[in-house]
Amino acid sequence: MDALRPPGPLPTPVTAVLLDLDGTLIDSGPTILDAFSRTLTDLGLPVGSREELGVFIGPPLHEGFRLHAGLEGEAVDEAVRVYRSHYTGHMHEAPVYDGVPGLLDDLAAAGVPTCLATSKREDLAVRILERNGLVSRLTATAGADLADRGGRKAEVIATARRRLAEAGADTSRLVHVGDRAHDVEGAHEAGVECVGVLWGYGDAAELAEAEWLVGSPAQLRHLLARLTGLPLGEASPEAGQ
Repeated sequence: MDALRPPGPLPTPVTAVLLDLDGTLIDSGPTILDAFSRTLTDLGLPVGSREELGVFIGPPLHEGFRLHAGLEGEAVDEAVRVYRSHYTGHMHEAPVYDGVPGLLDDLAAAGVPTCLATSKREDLAVRILERNGLVSRLTATAGADLADRGGRKAEVIATARRRLAEAGADTSRLVHVGDRAHDVEGAHEAGVECVGVLWGYGDAAELAEAEWLVGSPAQLRHLLARLTGLPLGEASPEAGQ
């Protein structure tokens, strides 16, 4: 898959990279879908097909249950509680996508600041990253708080920008990497460009408003090398152009 923009000179280099978690760094879809299926069953709500359940992957939990299960008020809080009871016991079963650890190593070696930017509760996301040896490869992390506040993507990006600045990073030009429409919309709301990745849970049509699309971590590495103006490992010239 080619990047949406052709190669060419950039006005200013990207100074830091924000990364979504589910569908971007880890293949968490099966464990998330199982948890949602069990939650809806427990609540006596229609479950639907695995494809239909896919709309729940990515957005903040409260938003997902309101938009896609028709719940309101305390019913949303209860749904989140039930979901977490199912999800946390299996969240470590989700594998890291091939090529992701090497990409993070290359970004770190080149001195590119990186920050997790997930709508998931940050403490759970950090536990997943730690289990997979990824948290030490990042400059900072950002996500929803313990009460699931601040999980809208634009809010998370604002938190990520602040955390990176606190770590001494240049945040003058950020790019967010994610796999769903809410990643693109949230990035643009926050004034940030977005790379849509096609190995996650959104397709090219859903990610059509992203500035770039890439089909593999290798293509993402090459694109980020061009955007940052820095060599990143074995980035090949034919990938992601």
